Amino acid sequence: MAKKARVELFTLTCCMNTEGNVELDYQAVDPEEFVKTMEHGFSEYEGTFKVASLVRYLREVGDDVMNNSSRYV
Repeated sequence: MAKKARVELFTLTCCMNTEGNVELDYQAVDPEEFVKTMEHGFSEYEGTFKVASLVRYLREVGDDVMNNSSRYV
């Protein structure tokens, strides 16, 4: 069975390095660029604006995590 193509829209990782330091990293696509790309290349997809709204929400959560994580690590 062939693997389906995937693209990461949002990632948030928390790792501990060998010195015991916690490293947080988060990456997310720009929702407006996502919409432009989808409208240009995949205009038949009907969920573009719902996915863009989800990415906006996840970016807000990611920003909150990054801004408030210093209280914990």
